[in-house]
Amino acid sequence: MSGLNEYRAERREDRRAERADARADLREEREQKRLDAEAARRQREADQRAAEQAKERRRAARAARFGRVTGWVAANPARAFVRLVQACSIVPAVVSQVAALDHADVALLLAVLLAAMLEGGAWALVAMGAQAEGGRSTRTYRLGAWTAGAVAAGINFAHGWTQYPDARWVAAVLALSSIGAVWLTDLQTHGGRGPTTAEKKAAKERAEHARHRAEHHPKVREVADRLLSAAAYGALSPDEAWRIAWEYVHGVTVPGLTAELLARRLNARARVAELSALPAPADLWPGMPDDPFPALTLPLPSGPSDGVYLDTVPDGLRNASPITTEALEALYGNGSGVPVPKPEEPDDGSTTDGGGNASAPAGERVFDPADIARVRVLAAGLAAAGEELSTRKVRSLLGCRTGYAVRLCAAVKAERTASGNDTGEENAR
Repeated sequence: MSGLNEYRAERREDRRAERADARADLREEREQKRLDAEAARRQREADQRAAEQAKERRRAARAARFGRVTGWVAANPARAFVRLVQACSIVPAVVSQVAALDHADVALLLAVLLAAMLEGGAWALVAMGAQAEGGRSTRTYRLGAWTAGAVAAGINFAHGWTQYPDARWVAAVLALSSIGAVWLTDLQTHGGRGPTTAEKKAAKERAEHARHRAEHHPKVREVADRLLSAAAYGALSPDEAWRIAWEYVHGVTVPGLTAELLARRLNARARVAELSALPAPADLWPGMPDDPFPALTLPLPSGPSDGVYLDTVPDGLRNASPITTEALEALYGNGSGVPVPKPEEPDDGSTTDGGGNASAPAGERVFDPADIARVRVLAAGLAAAGEELSTRKVRSLLGCRTGYAVRLCAAVKAERTASGNDTGEENAR
């Protein structure tokens, strides 16, 4: 009996173990199914994401292509519309020519080939002219393209004229289908490459400036031309050659400046400075009008600095002769800095002064009538004040050289002595 109970207990244990194993197997199966479902779901999601990404890439590629096209059109509107006109004109032009040749009892294949020859020849010449732009002459290609286009346009016009008797304007439209696109392409390819209006104006002004240079400064132009011919081609610019030539001819580095102009400017400034330091006429002699020479009492304007002129004086000349009134007079001649025209010399070798007196030795400055008149007034005023006319007072009045003042003072004294003015006034006193 005990054995049977043990057997039953073992069987119960076996069945219990079998049921536990079955439940474990079931749990494993369910877990495996769950894992498989999760993997399948993840795979589906990955495939969906990949499909969406591929679709997005295709959409981006289409947008990029469209953007390139629209961007090119936006950046090149003229070229884009010319291409459109070309596409819309070549097809009807070829069809019209084929129809015209076909109506003339030309075989269809031959008509197609001839039409393609005319239109294709015109566009081949247009393309060759575009390639030659900037490198060689395009005249031959352009003339050939226009000739081929004109022949094709004539065929289309004749065909339209006979084919559409009730609407003859169609003939002109068909002719334009052959010549219009050629015309637009020619303008686009060869137009706008020449000089602009501003460039033409600048070139004209440069040519005018060069002509004036050559006319006004022939000596400098000759030296500049020799410098350019002596230098290697392109090694020396025309402006640089002109600057060097100006220095060779006139001795200064500033184009337009000469020794005569420098002396005239500095002499004039020195004389103005000297005249501005003169006392008022009432201080020179009492009893005279308040201001017989009002120009001397006006405020003198302050001019620009003379640095640009003084810088052009050679160092040797500046050190040997300081810029003073006497040095400037010696540099150019007279005190005014302006060449005084000399009258015709008389037969006796002397010159006549401004009043007609033959008192100026040959080579000396002749008397200015205005200077004589001013010195006469000065002499009269000094005589009335009991003073004597002197060279210093004449030179202070006129701002002239000492030699000129000496001769002018002597001439006025001699004139007054001859007329008895001094004697009469002394007796009266």
